[in-house]
Amino acid sequence: MSTHLLYEDFFRFLDALDATRGDPWELYQAHYVEPHRAVLEAYWRQVLGRPDEVWAARVRAVRPAHYGLLRALVQTADLRAIAADAMQRCQRLVRLEPEPDVYFLVGFFSPDAFAFEVEGRWAIGVGMERLGGLRLVPILLVHEYAHCYRRLLGRPANLGDRMVEEGLAVELAARAFPERPTAEHLLMTPGQLSALHQYERQLWKQIEHLLGSEEEEVAARVLYGRAPGLEWASRAGVYLGWRLVRKYLSQTGSGFDVPSSQVIAARRRSHAGRPAPSSRDG
Repeated sequence: MSTHLLYEDFFRFLDALDATRGDPWELYQAHYVEPHRAVLEAYWRQVLGRPDEVWAARVRAVRPAHYGLLRALVQTADLRAIAADAMQRCQRLVRLEPEPDVYFLVGFFSPDAFAFEVEGRWAIGVGMERLGGLRLVPILLVHEYAHCYRRLLGRPANLGDRMVEEGLAVELAARAFPERPTAEHLLMTPGQLSALHQYERQLWKQIEHLLGSEEEEVAARVLYGRAPGLEWASRAGVYLGWRLVRKYLSQTGSGFDVPSSQVIAARRRSHAGRPAPSSRDG
């Protein structure tokens, strides 16, 4: 595994932009894209899927002063050491060869972290412009490691598959960093977690019939945002997926390579004609 601090060259672009009146897009290409073209183009195509003109327009809107906090933030910890520790914890639990490389980059519009393919290999990216601190970086890395592992087994086909995939990622984070609170494994606040515990039954009732949906919009909203016609909380679908996975793994002793279809089928069998599961762990 290699850790790549791409943001350092982004800072070089900012310094050049500060020192010259040259075209920002040309400076960006010279200082940031050319040294990392394979990675940045893979990120832009796979993670964002936006036209190149959107990329160029965003670069031309960059103001160096907007990245002062990020410059200060990256001085507060050793990101290479953080990544190495997270990957070692993952490898002890779920062996993945080759081990994913990690890229810390400034990508515009990016998720906090994401799994993507770079020159035929699965890798982990972290969008530095989104981070207000570094505490959750280890959790993000483990979460995406789980996705890299699962991508080698296939891609999720529907909402139920996506929920299982997210649940496995949360569970791997919980096992890799057991000293961290559950809310951090889920990338939410303790208040959010408490509310989801309280309303778990009602949430399941609202989305049970959607588990077979293959619509990306449905998956994105159930997992991460408000779904049309539902009283829905952010990341509620991720929480439900984790609860589902944790119960299944504890009952069956299965590993992280379990087919999503088996987990969903087990839920349907155990809940046919019965109310949804208790909102308490155990």
